[in-house]
Amino acid sequence: MANPRAKVLGVTFAMLALASILLISNEQNVSANAWALLALSGVFAAAAVMVFFQPDDNLEHPGGNVIHDVSGQQTAVQALPDPSEDGFDIPVV
Repeated sequence: MANPRAKVLGVTFAMLALASILLISNEQNVSANAWALLALSGVFAAAAVMVFFQPDDNLEHPGGNVIHDVSGQQTAVQALPDPSEDGFDIPVV
């Protein structure tokens, strides 16, 4: 199945570009609203192209179903020393 994001972004680009063209033809000049729609359509066109050429994330990887339980393990890096045993002073206020 093709990427639905690319389709949605492409349709959004087409709708914004068509709205801009219709606005320009109705007003007989290029207004600020038409420029805004053209700018937004460019953003959506760029996003559609980026999503279209992005690799699929749904590919299966060999060994992807292996689950490692590391919640019960604690390494020496994770264990914090007691400050009073390492020579730190405990401030008294």
